[in-house]
Parts: sequence; structure tokens; C-alpha cells
Amino acid sequence: FHRTLVAIRRATMHSTARTLGRRIVASAPRALVAVEAPGAAAGGGALTRGFARGYAASSCAAAPHRPFAARAATAGSLFAASAAFVTAAHLADRDGLPQTKAADPKVKLPFESVTLYQYDVCPFCNKVKAMLDFHGIPYDVVEVNPLTKSEIKFSEYKKVPVLVIDGEQLNDSSHIIATLNEKMCGAEGKGMRKGAEAEKEVKWGEWVDTRFVHVVTPNIYRTMGEAWRSFDYITERGNFGFFTRYLVRVSGAVSMYLISQNVLKKRHGIVDERAALYACLEDWMDNAVGKGAFCGGNAPNTADIAVFGVLRAVKTFETFVDAMEHTNVGPWYKRMEKEVGCATRTDAVEN
Repeated sequence: FHRTLVAIRRATMHSTARTLGRRIVASAPRALVAVEAPGAAAGGGALTRGFARGYAASSCAAAPHRPFAARAATAGSLFAASAAFVTAAHLADRDGLPQTKAADPKVKLPFESVTLYQYDVCPFCNKVKAMLDFHGIPYDVVEVNPLTKSEIKFSEYKKVPVLVIDGEQLNDSSHIIATLNEKMCGAEGKGMRKGAEAEKEVKWGEWVDTRFVHVVTPNIYRTMGEAWRSFDYITERGNFGFFTRYLVRVSGAVSMYLISQNVLKKRHGIVDERAALYACLEDWMDNAVGKGAFCGGNAPNTADIAVFGVLRAVKTFETFVDAMEHTNVGPWYKRMEKEVGCATRTDAVEN
């Protein structure tokens, strides 16, 4: 009986702790919230699992004759408090976390309202979110239903991202990023790259759109299981009904898996998804970043921000874990986390 109870607790505590931890972070003051560093999810899970295992074993050993109901109630209350403490302490005290970047006061911004229409894991949308976060621009987010696209019925352009700034609609991620860069640099162009630096920025920005994104996408949908998990977000963040959410998840996972396997891989000459991804990241680190801290030298340029946005979009996927383990992109990614900071979206959801 005791071994069975331990097994049940082990199976449930990890999931409960992670859920509780996410709720704590969501409700914590903004100063506590930080973008998750590579490996943080695995590290946090290991810490919580270790705590859960230790508590479950010691609880059963210390009181083998207590009634089941009393022991279960005690376990539940102690676990809730302890998991909250462990998760919050882990986030607050862990070294090397990127610092929270507060949104710029509106008096400093060249515009009043910004709304992004997106798919949450779309790499092009995540390029734009990284740019907004980097500049500390507060923005509203509208999740678009991939089936009906009713949220962008006002637009003749039916792709995402769509960014609306003070009523002005901007389409295409690269155009949006260039426009934001110009607006934030002002009429005098302060901070804009020039000469060879500008050419390098443009070259690698185009590489993101023409090669990197098209290599990352088949990796996300490499197997049916990975495709299914990639649509987890739609059940949590979709602002539509229960039936529609699951319809989108099923149809999206199946269609993207088939498209990736039968269209994208052939179109872009990809045989082994992971090998192509590793080659892209090695190319980026060797020839774009080189011996500097960033592609932009001592500070990120828009190409750095674009690559970071695409990678951050998959940070909860197997694709990201494998990329960090099999390439040397990790240190650059951590530097970019600190430069970009936390999400400045107005719904306080982490990107």
C-alpha cells in the first residue's frame, strides 16, 4: 500500500508543482518574472521532482500507520506550500537569469497604441514580439483563429503577423521590424547601422526569412507527436470556444505534419531535419556572430533579434533542447535573453 501511495504521489506531484509554479510566476510582481534560460525547465523540473520524491518517501516512512485520508490531506497542504516556496525561490535566486526589462513610458515612445495579431508559435510573429520586447514597447496581443481568421477580417492581407500602430497597419515581419527600428531611432537615425554593418544586418536578416525559418518549421513538426505538442498553446491561449480550440489543434497538427514532410522538406532540400538545423546554427555562430558577442558586434542588431525570436518560439519544444545540446548557440542565446528582457505585452503572458 505504501509503495502504491508513493507511486501515485510521484506521478502527480511533478505536474501539480509545474502548474502551481506557473501560476505563482503569472501572479508575482513583474520584478520577479524572468525569461526562462536554456535548460531552466529541465532544471526546475528536476528540483521539484527531487523534492516531491523526498517528501513522499519520508512521509510514508515516518507515519506508516496514519489513516489514509489524514495523510493525504497533510500531504496535499504541505506539498502546496512547499512547492510554492521551491518554485518561487528557484526563480528568484538562480544565477544568470536575464533581468526584467520594464516597458518604456509612453511619453518616450513615438506612438500611443500597438496591437499584434498573431499565431502564438509562428516564427515570423515571434520575430516581431522579440523586437517589441527589446525596445520595451507595450503591446496588446490578439490570437488569430487559423481556421476562420475572423480577428483580422478588417484586413485584406490575410497572413500574420499584422501590427497596428496608432491605427496604421503594418504587414510582413521584416517590414514591421524595419519600421519599428526607424521609429525608435527617430528622424536623425540614431543607432541605425551604416556601411558594412548595415549590409551584414540586411544579409543575415534575409537569411532568417529565406533559410532559417524554413529549417526550423519541419523540426517543430518532425513527428506527429511533436506536431501535436506544438499546438498545446491553442488550448491555453486561444480566445475562442472549447470545440474550436480542439478542432484547430487536431487539424493544425495533422496538416502541418503532412505539409512539413511532403512539401517543406522537399522545397528547401532538407533530408534530416535536425542535421539541417544544426548546420544553420553553426553557420550563424561561425559567420554571423563570429568572435563578437552578437551579429551586431557589442550590441544586438535586428538580425540577432530575429534569430532569437525564432528560437524563443520553440523554447518549450524538443527542437530547442536538441539545438542547445548539439550546437554552440547556447551562450549567444543567453546573452540575447538578457538584452531582450521579458515580454512587454500588456496581458503579462511570457513569450
